[in-house]
Order: sequence, then structure tokens, then C-alpha cells
Amino acid sequence: MNYAQAREYLIASYGADKKRGMDTVRAALAKMGDPQEHLRIIHVAGTNGKGSVCAMMMSILSQAGYRAGCFTSPHLHTFNERLRINNILISDDDFALHMARIKQVSEELLDGGSFSYFEILVLMAFSYFHAESVDFLVLEVGIGGRMDATNIITKPLLSVITSIGMDHMEVLGNTVEAIAREKGGIIKENCPVVLYHNAGVVYNIMKEISCAKNADMYYANDLAVEVFSHDLADGIEFSAKSAFFDYPSLKLGLLGDYQVQNASTVLLAVAILTKIGIKIPHEAVIAGLEKAVWPGRMELAAKNPALILEGAHNFDGALHGVSFLEKLAAEGYKITLLMGIMADKEYEKITRMFAPIVDNIVFTKPKYDGRAASPQDLIACLDEDIIKSKPVILENDCAAALAHARKLAGRSGVIFCTGSLYLVGDIRDLL
Repeated sequence: MNYAQAREYLIASYGADKKRGMDTVRAALAKMGDPQEHLRIIHVAGTNGKGSVCAMMMSILSQAGYRAGCFTSPHLHTFNERLRINNILISDDDFALHMARIKQVSEELLDGGSFSYFEILVLMAFSYFHAESVDFLVLEVGIGGRMDATNIITKPLLSVITSIGMDHMEVLGNTVEAIAREKGGIIKENCPVVLYHNAGVVYNIMKEISCAKNADMYYANDLAVEVFSHDLADGIEFSAKSAFFDYPSLKLGLLGDYQVQNASTVLLAVAILTKIGIKIPHEAVIAGLEKAVWPGRMELAAKNPALILEGAHNFDGALHGVSFLEKLAAEGYKITLLMGIMADKEYEKITRMFAPIVDNIVFTKPKYDGRAASPQDLIACLDEDIIKSKPVILENDCAAALAHARKLAGRSGVIFCTGSLYLVGDIRDLL
């Protein structure tokens, strides 16, 4: 199997995408020698921020001298982005090699059938990272946690639960409580848990699950953070202190004040890893945060005008984007919103949140438009006074939409591209 054939096999599985379930995934892993049982895993679940937390965690472990594997989703450009070691993507040859192994196991076990798209990627991750003898695997949950294919693992080194909010309600439930219980499904017997600074109801649910599992839960309830500066080009300088850690001066290459909260979760995770015997020098933490990259999430992708890519696609993610734009507006920046979003998201709410803050609006849609809301759908969300008060352009083609946004922004303005990681990927391709 070559790389093109491996991609074709994976894409075909997406079309069918019938989940085989935990027992069948477990049987496949057994045929492969249970590679997941030989990995030291940091398992990360949450609604928002889990990808950023994974990227920071991988960066810190890399700076500490370890081979740090990282499995994340979705990808922006290529499947290879989902599997990386010390931020180096899996090679095309290795991708094909491990896909061929998964295909063989699948056909033997399923009478010629295949696993679902995400199950295949999870099986590949365990196969690849075990073969590469990584020191740690930072493993991001796909959707939820309890029934996610990554939750096949039995004894992670550490479980991390990031910010919990409303997303994927059709799968996880219509309340924060229901979603929190699904996310809390990654908590394992006698395995420590780190919890993001979530609201009381989420804390209570995670505490309940942790106690039932005899899992020590760590939560920085005394967290004190001070942001010293927040610059589009240079990132964020801040301090973070709690009973578990004290960093008087840190720099984060990622934009958005909410990333400071994500970084604080990582600092807590590092403190607990150190507590259980993992050596992570103070200097590695400082360098790891500064060098962490997470494309498409508050990413400064171009200058003159500044182009910021933020794949916020749910209500809580949009709240962070709104807070960021309000600060830019207060500093006098002229802001152009470039937006495309999937129709199965809360696009009405999200569109109405952003529209009043910005000076110009360009509505478009990703090339992957089977599920996308149309520009006409988006403008229909706006009140007439908003439409009359500023330029609003509808453009189906995202390349033309970007050209419109650049013209409206001028060299000194800011283009904020948001709504969908599919759109972010399209814009990165154009760049």
C-alpha cells in the first residue's frame, strides 16, 4: 500500500463511517499486540481548548528531552497532521505502512470490512506511536469521552479535562451536566485527573466521578493569573500561581487570553506529572509554552493586514473570540470579520455575537460545503440596522472572500477569520 492508496482507504471509510464499537476495536488491538498498553498516555478531553492543551503539553515534553507523540483532530490540510512526534508529522511512508497493517487486521477480523474513519485513525495512532517508541503519547479525545474510540485505554498516566461547554449536543446531550458526564468518562480507576477551571456544576460532576473511581482529582481553585502584555506579533506575557505551581514570568506564542487559562491547565498537569515522578525542568516549561504552536487557533497567519485564524465553531469558543475582538476594537483596530460556519452549529447565535463588534463583514463558506451554512443563511441572522451600518459582502468562493476582506481591512486593519476549521484550512491553503 502506498500513501495515495492509504488515503483512499481512509476516505472510503468516512463514507460508510459505521462504528464497530469498543469490543471490536479492543479485539483489533489484541491482534496487534495491544500497543496501547505499552504507551505512557496523557488523555485529554473537553469541549474547547483540548487541542491547544495537547500542543502545549507536547511542546513542554519535547523541550524536556522526551520523544513526545501527539494525536489530535481534526486536520487542516493533511491526515498526517493528526499524528506527530515532537511536532514532526508522520511521514507518508509510515502513514501507508501502518494503514496497511490496520487494513489487514480489519479484513481478518471483519470478514473483509473496515472500521470507521476515526476508529482507523485511533488504531493507527497506537500502532505508530508504539513502533516509534515514544516516551509519552498526548492523546486527544475525538468527541465526548466515555464512548470515544480513544477511551479504549485502561490506565493513562494522567487524564486532563479542559473547558466544558455546549457542542455536539446531538451525540452528547443537551445540557452541560450531560456533556460533562460524557467527558468525565475518560476518568479511570486510580489514575490522577487534572481539571480546567470549570464552573461549579462541572466541578461537582467530575469530583463525583473521580471519587467513584478512586482517582485523585487536581483543581487549582486558588489560581491567580496576571496578563502583563498581549501583542498580535509577540503573543502573551503573563504570570500564573497556585498551590501547585508558581511562574512569575511566562510567554505564550498563542494569542487570546483564554489560552492563558489553557496554559494554566497545562501547568497543573506538569505539576502532577512531576509529583508522580516525571522529570520536567522549570526551563522546559518556560520554553515549551513560548514555542508551542497550534495552527488555526488564534493564529496570526499574515500581516499588513493582520490575518488571524480562529477555528471557533461553538458558542463558548465564539465567546472567547468576541472577548479578543473587543480588546482589539478598544485599541483602535479596524476589524473585518471573515466568516463561514457549518449549518449544524449554533450559527445564528455566533453570527449575532460577532457582527456588532466588527467594522466590516464578509460571509463565505468552506469548500467542504456539504454541511455549510450559506452566506445568505448568515446574513439572514442579522438585524436590519446592523446590515445598514457597515459593509456586508456575501461571497461563496473563499479565495474571493479573502480578497474582499483584505481590501476592506486595508494594510493597518485586522481580518478575523472564524466559524469553522474547514474554512481556516481553506484560507491556510490559499496563503
